[in-house]
Amino acid sequence: MLRTLELRDFAIVDELAMELHAGLNVLTGETGAGKSIVVDALELLGGGRPDLAMVRAGAQSALVQGTFTGASFESAGRRVALNGRHAARLDGELVTVTELSEAVGGALRVYGQHSAHQLLAPAAQLSQLDRLLAPEASADLARHKELFAESQAVAARLSALRDSERERSRRLDGLRFELNEIDTTKPRGGEDEELEAELTALRHAERIVAGGGRAFQALAADDGGALTFAAEALRELEGAGRFSPPLAALADDLRELVSGLGAVSGEVEGFLTDFQADPNRLDLVQARLAALDALKRKYGPSLSDVIAYRASAAAEATGLAGADDEIGLLTERLAGLATELDAIGARLTAARRAAARTLTEQLLPLLHQLGLPQARFEVVLARAAKRTRTGSDDVTFEFGANPGEPARAVHEVASGGELSRIMLALHLVTGSDLPTLVFDEVDAGVGGETANRVGALLARLAGARQVIVVTHLAQVAAFADAHFKVEKHALDDRTVARVARLGDEERTVELARLLSGTLTDTSLKHALELRALAAAATRADGRSGRRGRVA
Repeated sequence: MLRTLELRDFAIVDELAMELHAGLNVLTGETGAGKSIVVDALELLGGGRPDLAMVRAGAQSALVQGTFTGASFESAGRRVALNGRHAARLDGELVTVTELSEAVGGALRVYGQHSAHQLLAPAAQLSQLDRLLAPEASADLARHKELFAESQAVAARLSALRDSERERSRRLDGLRFELNEIDTTKPRGGEDEELEAELTALRHAERIVAGGGRAFQALAADDGGALTFAAEALRELEGAGRFSPPLAALADDLRELVSGLGAVSGEVEGFLTDFQADPNRLDLVQARLAALDALKRKYGPSLSDVIAYRASAAAEATGLAGADDEIGLLTERLAGLATELDAIGARLTAARRAAARTLTEQLLPLLHQLGLPQARFEVVLARAAKRTRTGSDDVTFEFGANPGEPARAVHEVASGGELSRIMLALHLVTGSDLPTLVFDEVDAGVGGETANRVGALLARLAGARQVIVVTHLAQVAAFADAHFKVEKHALDDRTVARVARLGDEERTVELARLLSGTLTDTSLKHALELRALAAAATRADGRSGRRGRVA
């Protein structure tokens, strides 16, 4: 709820600070005193359009600030400057006007001449009607919103897949060509390095065979190879080593050398036996390396890069090929969602027709009590041009104030005062999620017993939430939990507006002024009677135990 309101250099207000009550707050004052300034300030705070006329003469900017309890924020502010540098703040941080409007709009709503038209838009009327839905219908509405969101997401995905179908087909053809090219060659990691080594050997085959053969002869020739001489030396050292430990140690060393020479000799012999200098093999190796080099130029630079590219291309191709399957599944899901939404939408339409009857039956008596004895009110349900998150229904509240005239859309025919009273009646019937409601002109054109009923109904509404009312009627003001008086004063040859909260005796005096325009014993007596009647009506309405408490 709105806890405090502060204005600075706003219209004819130089400084103003109000601490508001949680229940029914009433503002009164003489005609032209500036009662509606508070309403204008609250409309601006809620995101209304700024007007440079709001800036007090002689000032450079006007400021409106409010503090709240029970909201998602603690303070909100709006500054209007002559230089055009307007500003909006939430909890001291600069925000856009849209962000301010969304935040404050969830905590406070103004119903008056300038604002009720937009607040009675079809979407707002549908939301108001839906507050009367039975629990099972409310569950249907929640389910409909959930499924509608899913259908929107599915439709968007389908559209994206279909839009990209041609490009996807081209990409898939390209990937399949590349995969076939790589798979035809079937590269193996490290294969190119092995083939390069083999190619070098094949190109120098004669030198390899000749050198290997001479080396084998030098190692293992029967008539004087290195192995023969080393073996002979070993025998001599072994014989002498039986008598000389140093020679025995050398014999051990030589024995290892002889063994190594034998092993090398055997390896050389084996290599020469297996080595093939086939010219056909040379051609095959060169052709294979050329094929691998072609792959590396396109998908490399290394053979391992080629193999990695093949894996990623295969995965992408699988995903693209699966898109057609996904399109089929999504198409099927979208059709299923449409069927389910149709069924829920039909139930919602039936439930709304029942709620519309309830709303009409309960609203009309309230409108009659609020000084509209000839009022007619109808809820018209029509098939929407397309499904929305709330169903397939368009809702229009139609109103007629005078007999013989057809009922028409409320925002087209109702005056500002009638709109305020319609909104008051609607909130009494349907309730509201808003903690603070502001009414201007709600008592326009009424008096007598009707004024008493207007006051009593405002007091009933204020039993569940904070209500702020601008009124010129003592019968309405008598129900106030907090009564504020707006007055004009001359200050240094300037006119300024002041707002003061009235004490108990001051309230009686102000009610007497509202009743007769002058202060007399009769008007004071009448004012006391009004307060007593308001208190009795409040007790009879069962509000005394909840007075001022905001739901």
